[in-house]
Amino acid sequence: MWDQIRQRAELFDGAAAWVDQRFNLSQTGEREPVNGIYTSGDFFSLLGVPALLGQTFTSADDVPGGGSDGAVAVISYRLWQRRFAGAADIIGATISVERVPVTIIGVTPPEFFGVEIGKGFEIALPFGAEPLIRGNDSDLAETARSWLTILLRLKPGQSSESASA
Repeated sequence: MWDQIRQRAELFDGAAAWVDQRFNLSQTGEREPVNGIYTSGDFFSLLGVPALLGQTFTSADDVPGGGSDGAVAVISYRLWQRRFAGAADIIGATISVERVPVTIIGVTPPEFFGVEIGKGFEIALPFGAEPLIRGNDSDLAETARSWLTILLRLKPGQSSESASA
């Protein structure tokens, strides 16, 4: 369904999708579980959330296996402070997600916690990174079940009825 909506994106003023996920950020040994999300490439731009540092994803990052920079991540302000002590040189650093190296390209502003009340995230990855992280357990090829939350922005003056049609 998400691919069909993306192929018809011109029908809306924007579209984004995401799914909640727990990630282990430990490189070795004791687990370090955090709340995370997989997102579409236009997730942050559709929401109007700029990066505090670096940049957020683009559709070029949301391709299987990662874009030209490989697998990338946007981390929360809270994770940046807690794990990296607010280091100014965080952009371009590598973080281990389920023991897969991912490059940090951005940090969200401190006031952005996510789109669902009570469900914050520490790290966001584009959908294209999901097969790298999950390997043979990837959900991207699974077409028989719904696992994404999809957000559509209507065009100015567009009714929800016309958008549904």
